[in-house]
Amino acid sequence: MLDSLLTLEPEGAGLSLIVRKPETGDLPELDQTLIQDLLAQSPYHDFQIDDDAVEQVILFLSQPEMTGESAFRIAERKDVAVEIEISEDHMFAFVTLTGAFGGEKLSAQNLISILKSHAIVRGVSKKRLQFLLQKSWELAPGERFSLKIAAGRPAIHGSDTQFEALVPDASTRILAPQDSDHGKVDMRNLGKQITVSAGQPLMRRTPPTQGQPGYDVHGKAVPPVAGKAISFDVGIGTRVAEDDEHLLIATRDGMPRHGTSGMAVDEVMTLNGVDVTTGHIDFNGAVLVYGDVSPGMKIQAAGNITITGVVELAELSAGGDITVASGVIGRMQDGKPVYCTLAAQGKVAARFAQYAHISSGGDTELHLHLAHSWVQAKGEVRVIDIAQRHGSITGGRIEADGGVHACVLGAEAGVETQIHLMGQFQALKAQIDETRIEMRAQEERLHQLVVLQMKMSKLPKEKRSPEYMAKLETGKAQFMATLAEMKALQQMLQAQYQQQMENARVEVSGLIHPGVHVRIEEKEFVIEHEIRSSVICLRDHQFVCQPLHMKHS
Repeated sequence: MLDSLLTLEPEGAGLSLIVRKPETGDLPELDQTLIQDLLAQSPYHDFQIDDDAVEQVILFLSQPEMTGESAFRIAERKDVAVEIEISEDHMFAFVTLTGAFGGEKLSAQNLISILKSHAIVRGVSKKRLQFLLQKSWELAPGERFSLKIAAGRPAIHGSDTQFEALVPDASTRILAPQDSDHGKVDMRNLGKQITVSAGQPLMRRTPPTQGQPGYDVHGKAVPPVAGKAISFDVGIGTRVAEDDEHLLIATRDGMPRHGTSGMAVDEVMTLNGVDVTTGHIDFNGAVLVYGDVSPGMKIQAAGNITITGVVELAELSAGGDITVASGVIGRMQDGKPVYCTLAAQGKVAARFAQYAHISSGGDTELHLHLAHSWVQAKGEVRVIDIAQRHGSITGGRIEADGGVHACVLGAEAGVETQIHLMGQFQALKAQIDETRIEMRAQEERLHQLVVLQMKMSKLPKEKRSPEYMAKLETGKAQFMATLAEMKALQQMLQAQYQQQMENARVEVSGLIHPGVHVRIEEKEFVIEHEIRSSVICLRDHQFVCQPLHMKHS
């Protein structure tokens, strides 16, 4: 009965259902499932069914007044479908396959032709092409599968001028001094160890590199950003060597003051302790104190400040580094902290600090512990000895543009310890957004110029001014060059942002106690239970706490 009522007939890429409805007699009850089963049991089972057409068949059979023969196109044969997606920066190309409905599978020739039609000519993976071809035979009808098929090669940006210090800073000497013949620390020999002589090499400069160009999937060159050429910052008491433009030397005896791209050599004031008998110290050079700095005293120096003893409830301000061989000590008074204050444009280094306010233009380094202190560092904060056995941060607030490294973080009593990794996130984000807006505006101006060029090219030759056409071409070249520079800048800013994010991490080789608050960018992570040997950082805007893989020598 059903065979005389319904017949499948192929018609090109389509499949028709011929319905022969008699004028009289009862008809079997038909629904969508029965028609789908009819198709599934036929040689056309892989065709894509048209649900709307099936509904029309059921409607036709359910209407008594409709009789006779009628044809409905209920299915269609379709070849495998191929979609191409190219990333916004044209560095990646993706292929999405939709399984064939009884039609042709993907062939190598067809796939290559499709890629060429989208100008995908570089960075195509042959292995992935082969895998994609095989996958097209395995896909069920309508099943989708996506694969990255091509990848450009990013440009390798050039390195900026590099600077290498040829003499150690005071903290390297004072926090790890050599023993005397009697097995005791000989601080009296410190002055010779941390000073330099006239003519002594101080810093070597390595010129910038140009970088290496890359390419996108269209084969278009991706220009690198050349490294920035940076001149020596020739400080007082130094000069560039006459026979070597990349060497900075001392012009006088004194204490070297390290900078990022240069040095200065300061005259040295030497004191046997600073107390009420010496008064406050304000010196336009470096200050070396053999002994302690007593409570209430102030030292201000244009260069480095080096203390072989303890600094207690004092104020130190240096145009260079501050190094304290022993400790930095403040105290609690009437329930409030009274800080010992250290402010350096360079780095700050000490054996330990408690109730201290430390501000550094570079790193802040302590070897034993940092307790109930407020630290503001433009670089990293490291509270750990060379052997990585000691170094604890307890209480207080640490603000660092770089990372924080310690052996122990927090305390058993759950003392609140605040770690804020500041970085330059907001400033870089603002620059990236601003550059993106400028790029869009530049692209729109370039588009308008190209449209104008096309309009002009359609005019009769006699109505086209060669000078005006040349001007348009020059303008187009300038727009394209500016756009390429903007794209390179955008990539560089994004790389800087990513590097900042990589540096914004808390590394603890020992134990992290509950009560530690870590804040990166605008997100906060609170430690609620003990964690051992871990790294805390942000990934994809989410906090991650993972085991620390120690580096073994």
